[in-house]
Amino acid sequence: MGATIIVPSLRPAILVLAFTIAAAHAQQTLPPAPSGLPGSPGDFLVVGEELEYNVSYAFFHLGKIIVRVVDRQEISGRVLYRAEALINSARGIPFVDLHIRFTSDFDENLFSYRWSAEDSSKSGIAMRVLTFEYDSGRVFMEKGKKLPTGEFERETRDTAKITSRCQDGLSLFYFARGNVLQKATMNVPTFIEKEQVNTFFYFTNKIEDEEIDSVSYPIEVVDFEGRADFVGVFGLTGGFQGRFSNDPARVPIVAWMKVILGSIKVKLVRWNRPGWVAPRFVERG
Repeated sequence: MGATIIVPSLRPAILVLAFTIAAAHAQQTLPPAPSGLPGSPGDFLVVGEELEYNVSYAFFHLGKIIVRVVDRQEISGRVLYRAEALINSARGIPFVDLHIRFTSDFDENLFSYRWSAEDSSKSGIAMRVLTFEYDSGRVFMEKGKKLPTGEFERETRDTAKITSRCQDGLSLFYFARGNVLQKATMNVPTFIEKEQVNTFFYFTNKIEDEEIDSVSYPIEVVDFEGRADFVGVFGLTGGFQGRFSNDPARVPIVAWMKVILGSIKVKLVRWNRPGWVAPRFVERG
């Protein structure tokens, strides 16, 4: 029974955290999708930041996710950030041996320009790459393998139409951080697998307290909910909830994602972010 529960349960956390996933327009350039981004991305996008999370289902420890901001560059007048997520399943889980790296390049408005996935196994490293070309309203989808030299050897290439600037499964993590301190409902175009879908965010600006083992006091957090407009992929049923620190860093503290058999919990256990101290919860009268 343990295997049938765990196998469909870890990958939704990968897709959503990753917390949490058409016709062509007549004009040459896609319209910008407003982010409503409050404050500067530099408040929470700090190169070198590393956040580590435990993933659990009920009493089962499923694995760990490490999320990093690894680079910031100016290319052709555009600022691009690069982030990566490393997902490793826990040892001893029957029939599950996940070792996946996601990489996302996104701009200051937190929309994706390139996404890649590396899935490591005994037979090698399978690789998928999405490249967003907004001027022509399309996404290039490539599959292949990563060579020992680190180069990508492409095996297939397809294209898909998009109607707006989009999120990928990892940039959604940073999009949520960028917008969590406001009260708003957002329908965010997201590209998953081979199509443009939607991710809905309900930012409530509701202040709560949350406890984790790594901090000796209740942390002041901002609560939000959301729903992914794609159902049935690896057991994901769409709904998710998150709690981020109520400060300019907006560090994700805990998240829950609904799957067919219940809910996955993703909880912060370790961080490396210079100068960051988790804000203490203060009771409001």
